Amino acid sequence: MLVIAGSKKIKIIFYFLIFILLSTISSLENYKTSTDKSIFHLNKIEIIGTNKINSDLLQLKLDNEFLGQNLYSLSSKKIANILNENKLIKKFNIKKKYPDKIIIKLREVDLVAIFIKDKKKYLLADNNNLVFYNENLINKNLPNIYGKGAEQYFNNFKKILEDNNFNIDSISSYYFFQINRWDLLINDQRMIKLPEKNLKQAIITVNKLLKNKNFDKYSVIDLRINDKIITQ
Repeated sequence: MLVIAGSKKIKIIFYFLIFILLSTISSLENYKTSTDKSIFHLNKIEIIGTNKINSDLLQLKLDNEFLGQNLYSLSSKKIANILNENKLIKKFNIKKKYPDKIIIKLREVDLVAIFIKDKKKYLLADNNNLVFYNENLINKNLPNIYGKGAEQYFNNFKKILEDNNFNIDSISSYYFFQINRWDLLINDQRMIKLPEKNLKQAIITVNKLLKNKNFDKYSVIDLRINDKIITQ
């Protein structure tokens, strides 16, 4: 009988220890959860690098969506999804600063031209995004672009001009043709017709012609035919 009593006593002690262990684990988990919420409670979102963007509107949207959430478990992808909706944002960096803050550093797009599409004006950015026209976003004279699909090719074409030392500030309008050819209207109202092929060589030739006073009297310089210069 002493053995039986001892066995019961051991069982009672064993179950009691199991109960204490489970209660302790549960308490620790509850404490960790409550501690996480209280320590990593998001109180501030700081946005750096806004100039063209409506910072107040973006701040309000982010605050309404994320303030009060647990900073530790908050996914940066959710913030990125909202930032990617804004076509004036080119790049961004999201940094969690514990215990209660997020810092967002933005890099805005550069607006490079005014694009005319279906008789409506858009602003073309350096990442090929089209932004609804707003004159408050423009702080310098921008050239006009015409031609279906021009927005997809303009930035690459502009880079070719720059790489070959063409003065892009002298261009008032660009005209794109779907055979992948461009015409340029420069500020003195002269039209330059560039070829589809051998574009770099044509640009070098145009640079020389524009410096030659003998060509000042011509309103059109046409380089569309290889090895020929046609003037009007």
